[in-house]
Amino acid sequence: MKAVFFDLGHTLINYHNDWRGPERRAVSSVARRVCDSSTNGVDPDQVSKYLLDLLEQGRKVKLEQHLEIPLVEVLGSCFHRFFVEGDEELMDQSLEDFYAVLLENRAIVPGTNEMLQFVRDNDYAIGLVSDVAWGLPSYFPQRDMKHYHMDEYFDDLVFSTDVGLRKPNPKIFKIALSNVGASAEESYFVGNNLQADILGALNVGMTAVLKESDFYTHDDEIVPNAKVSTWDQFEDLLRTAEP
Repeated sequence: MKAVFFDLGHTLINYHNDWRGPERRAVSSVARRVCDSSTNGVDPDQVSKYLLDLLEQGRKVKLEQHLEIPLVEVLGSCFHRFFVEGDEELMDQSLEDFYAVLLENRAIVPGTNEMLQFVRDNDYAIGLVSDVAWGLPSYFPQRDMKHYHMDEYFDDLVFSTDVGLRKPNPKIFKIALSNVGASAEESYFVGNNLQADILGALNVGMTAVLKESDFYTHDDEIVPNAKVSTWDQFEDLLRTAEP
């Protein structure tokens, strides 16, 4: 085995388990900004409803087609609807509003950096394949990785908003494999989501390891190659797998 790929959210870094409340708080903040920027007497409740509807429509596309809908495009449609186009400051502030609610409950999974160092010390290439919350630009999750000093361990990062794809789309896994020069058969993928991470990795021939967490939907039909609940267990798995 030559490479280990990881998911980010709820695998390496934990965030909110219930995202509906945080999403509504972010939308309310954006709605207030739109109203302040508009010269047409816009109702903030009207803006919130419209933006929530756009986000829900995008979720359906993400789930059914495994394509990313960038938040910049969603917000741009909202701004266009309420006649506040071309305001770069409004866009930047609105993106920060969505990122801010992620920070309310952000915490590194215990032992993550020590585990990454172990993987590095054992000469594996290390990659990341991550869907980004709400389709935020990838510099936001990269901020999180830098904040926890884990960015230095990775040889390559593939984010959904950079490639326009979401897991379990096989193309996003194949991009990651190509970037580090590893085949699926000689690579592990570690993630917490059965439907996105484990199924996606299995479908391209990777060895799929479920990092157990309290943020995933169980499915008896999706069976990982292995399960771990701590990083110590994952390190043991790598030790026993090597000749």
